[in-house]
Amino acid sequence: LVIHVTPTSFVNPLVTNKSDKASCSKAQCSPVRNVVGTTSRAQWHTTALALGMGIACAARRRVQRVQRNATVQQWNARVKRIEGGRAVFDVTLPKPLGLTPRNFPNRPGVGIAKIKEGGNTDLWNKKVLLEDADGMFVMEGDEVVAVNGTLCEGQDLEQVSKLVKESEGDSLTLKLVRNYLTGPVKIVWKPSLKMATYKRGALLRACEETLGANVRYSCEDGWCSSCWHAEDNYMTVYRICKMDVPPKWDNIMPFVLLSALE
Repeated sequence: LVIHVTPTSFVNPLVTNKSDKASCSKAQCSPVRNVVGTTSRAQWHTTALALGMGIACAARRRVQRVQRNATVQQWNARVKRIEGGRAVFDVTLPKPLGLTPRNFPNRPGVGIAKIKEGGNTDLWNKKVLLEDADGMFVMEGDEVVAVNGTLCEGQDLEQVSKLVKESEGDSLTLKLVRNYLTGPVKIVWKPSLKMATYKRGALLRACEETLGANVRYSCEDGWCSSCWHAEDNYMTVYRICKMDVPPKWDNIMPFVLLSALE
């Protein structure tokens, strides 16, 4: 009997899975060894098959707990990068949009100031970020440069709002520009599935505690591994109690953190 087990997306060599270790103790494994010498070949095959199915199911559950999102290449394909460290993309949203636009305080143009929880923009973001729907998520700080194909770059809130209000149909398409070098970062915590937008350099522990992502802290120096999380694409491990939101993160992608214990 050959058993193919799919490995998990991330294995932390410094974390011991006590349940797995216990399952292979002498008391629990000895009945399987005794069967070899005392039962018929058919009974042994039946026992081995049941054991193999149990191992495969357990591995499948682990993979589902840390299901991966879109790859770096897929995120890059959803935008067009232009001069000045910026990226442009289209998003089609149902009305009402459920977001608050505002004039930029230090330059011409209108940006996304707030996304209403439970609104249509928030629901779209959850489909993209949590359910891996094909498309780009909207983030605070994105600049509105066109509404249904009508350019409005550098215009004020009154002009942009007029385009939105006068648009026909039950949905509209916004063309957005994002500064991927200095703009904020969308953080998604797994397995709690909490998400929010934060400035670069913010302490990850403060971000987690604001959202209530249920990260465990068992020491003061960050080496106990209880709070360790691995970033979804590059699998870099972050000590949540000590590390900051990466200052050079490419915010075209969400910063997705998987519990290293998973």
